[in-house]
Amino acid sequence: MARKTGFCKRKSKVDPSVFFDLLMYDISSGKPKSLNQLAIEAQSEHYIDVSKQGIDKKFSDATLAFLKELIERQLSVELNQQIEAGWFSSFNRVIIKDGTRFDLPEEYKDYLPGSGGSASKAGACLQFEYDLKSGHIVDLNLTPSNRPDVTDAVEVLDTVAENDLVIRDLGYYAFHSFLNISRKGAFYISRLRPKANVYEMQRGILERLDFKALYAKMKKNKLVRMHKWVFIGGTAKIPVRLAIELIPENVYEQRIRKTVRMQQKKGYQTSEEYKFISRFNLFITNVPQELLPNEVISSLYRIRWQVELVFKIWKSVIGIHHTCRMKYKRWICLLHVKLLIMIINWNIIMTQRNIAYKSKGKLLSLNKCFKTLSDNSRRLRDAIKIGMKGILKYISWVCKIINKKHWLEKKKNSKGLEEIINIIFCQSNEYAYI
Repeated sequence: MARKTGFCKRKSKVDPSVFFDLLMYDISSGKPKSLNQLAIEAQSEHYIDVSKQGIDKKFSDATLAFLKELIERQLSVELNQQIEAGWFSSFNRVIIKDGTRFDLPEEYKDYLPGSGGSASKAGACLQFEYDLKSGHIVDLNLTPSNRPDVTDAVEVLDTVAENDLVIRDLGYYAFHSFLNISRKGAFYISRLRPKANVYEMQRGILERLDFKALYAKMKKNKLVRMHKWVFIGGTAKIPVRLAIELIPENVYEQRIRKTVRMQQKKGYQTSEEYKFISRFNLFITNVPQELLPNEVISSLYRIRWQVELVFKIWKSVIGIHHTCRMKYKRWICLLHVKLLIMIINWNIIMTQRNIAYKSKGKLLSLNKCFKTLSDNSRRLRDAIKIGMKGILKYISWVCKIINKKHWLEKKKNSKGLEEIINIIFCQSNEYAYI
């Protein structure tokens, strides 16, 4: 692979396996090592005498191409085991996606421009999409932080297949994306954009949905939830199921105060219509009612927060956002090594998660698993140096260690992934909001 990508053109003291080992050493702690430390490691670990300048020259376009090829190979690994339980069993895949952004040193702005203003002039966004049933990573893409998520929603359409369920947040709200998902025979659950055009059929005529009247009706009848068949869109319109939840008064007050502050900073006023829309949590879906009853739509949408937990792990455990002053080529290479090691461990953990859930009915905690593997990163480094026997031994160790004391714990006053997968809706006044 190193020859294929041009990383290895001629015989060198620091061959691809040695350099990859030095990269793993470089990312082994939160703070990057100096070039001199890498040169010392090459001497002490591999008995190779190389200068720090020699190592610095290794961070090139060819090195990046080499690492990207390794990542593509890992992403192509199919995870055969998957969770077939509860509401998941109605779909081939349950796909969630989001992006995490982080600032970069200003000198990287020509490579990865940031949003500017009060934010950094340079920034990166990692777009991440995976299947909750199998754990298979569907998409992992690095983009400039000034690229809107909605652009990704419209441009990245090939990952959706028939009978998939796609769960997205407002950042990916795009009319054309919903059309594409439906045309492929797939399904979606999304928040409704507050400024979206919503119509309902009244006496054979499409009329704008009056949220003020809707609020008055629900208060009068003491309703917390309601569902409607509506149409969304401008000139072209598509039919969707609209799940409506009335939020508590104190939550509404917090929400509207935040909105008013943001609007005032931009010199805008908050309309009365928007204030009434803000009294609801609104979700749209094209899933037939026989597959998903009205009452579970909002609960299943909450599964999307699983991707936020993944980003938390990336930052707190893997340190994906940590940067310090170094040339761009070195930083981008180190980022890709972190992603590669993350994918390797992810695939092992997800396979074990699915096997454990099938046999024991319990889920592994991603946070606990990644912390253990991060604390024992030297084991993976040593395994790769030994070869296939070392790798098999490493996988065996991971399987043994994470199946003890790594279970997902239920948090007080909240529904976890296990509960949401198998949720049985109870018609009561108990209310959970987002």
